[in-house]
Amino acid sequence: MDDRDTIGAAYLAHLTEADLRELAHAAEVSAAQADARIQALRRAPGLLLDILDRPAVSARLLNLTSADPAQRFALISPFLTFAAAIHRIAADLRASGYAPERTTPRLRVPVFDGPQLAAYLEEPAHRLFLAELLSSFARSSSGVIVTQTSRGVRRRRWNDLDLGRLAMLLGALPEQDRPPVWRRLGDLALFLTGVFPAAIERALAGRLDPARLARSTGLAQPPASAAAPAELFEWLGAGWYRLAASHASGSAATMLARTALTAADQQPGHRPGDDPAASARMTGRPATS
Repeated sequence: MDDRDTIGAAYLAHLTEADLRELAHAAEVSAAQADARIQALRRAPGLLLDILDRPAVSARLLNLTSADPAQRFALISPFLTFAAAIHRIAADLRASGYAPERTTPRLRVPVFDGPQLAAYLEEPAHRLFLAELLSSFARSSSGVIVTQTSRGVRRRRWNDLDLGRLAMLLGALPEQDRPPVWRRLGDLALFLTGVFPAAIERALAGRLDPARLARSTGLAQPPASAAAPAELFEWLGAGWYRLAASHASGSAATMLARTALTAADQQPGHRPGDDPAASARMTGRPATS
């Protein structure tokens, strides 16, 4: 299985039966034809990337021409919705020298890094990473950690939208089970920095101690240069991604961890190769000093 099929298989793992039937135009063809198309996608999952690259497909999936806004996104999963949007944005950026960025609810300004963004989105693994990142915030997960202490049983609740509680969950897991939590910490830091920067400032003004958070999740003391809230969370997120990358195992996990590591390396203030040992583990090349 080549890289495109590996990434396509990762897409398939997120898609529901309704997603597949929508991609197969099940409402427009016979049941036998729809089943044959779905089986073809399962045999050659790399075809999914080609299908999502078609403007007509993303327009249909996103219901961009729907007369009834209430019907938008009703039949497909959040993952397929975001995947279709990312593939469409990638196509739009190829033909544009800038990207519009929202600065206020009613104001957008052009940011002239369109070619850089387009180059990033050309890599299929990066599109998968972004679709997983964005769709992961469509629903939250939570649970309870039960531990035995000298005073009896202790129950602590965690959820994957709270950095402090995620750090607590990380400490309760064996090392081999920690990479997904490190990645989620990195996702949350990246998402908050880019989408809800005010939430970062509120957290830092409250009970969140960055130095304690860093130590409890396997990172060093935050550098003095990362004084601004956004810079601090960029540093934390980059560190968590590198930890996820260096501890991941298996071909699919390694591919996704390398993608997350690329996102970490592109954080402002980070120099690619700052962690030679992690880079060596992910690329198979010997570490250099």
